[in-house]
Amino acid sequence: MSFQKMTTNTKLILLRQDFKNSAEVISAMSGLAKEQGLVNDAYLPAILEREEKFPTGLELPICIAIPHIDTGVNRSFVSIATLENPVSFYNMDGSGTQVKARIVFVFGIMDPKDQLAILRKFAASFADKEKIQPLLDAEKESELISILNELLDEMLVIEEI
Repeated sequence: MSFQKMTTNTKLILLRQDFKNSAEVISAMSGLAKEQGLVNDAYLPAILEREEKFPTGLELPICIAIPHIDTGVNRSFVSIATLENPVSFYNMDGSGTQVKARIVFVFGIMDPKDQLAILRKFAASFADKEKIQPLLDAEKESELISILNELLDEMLVIEEI
């Protein structure tokens, strides 16, 4: 499986956050990407609209959400938030049920052809609670990135900021 690696750094990580709803989480994380020039003004409205039409909640031993889009992306990236209190996202299976996400991964993917491979890699990597629990337990942003990169077979480009 070959696809473009995704950039991340400690300024794209939010640990143990508390948000009211999915739009608030996505907005905060998108703002981090915008501050770094990874996305432009088109990104936030596009990803919020896409989340409404094509939900990204995944029912796993520890539920996650993976909002993503290629619109408004200047460079492929991933931003991660761990949540103190779960936030509801609609299930990506189209059932209309809600998933109480504890970890949210917001992606900007430059090449739409890479999207499915990246999403499959994330879903497969997090099917096991023992693998994802250390992300929730991480006390430092750098620790979370290191754990995640190992889980994803080194698919991240980690920038020092």
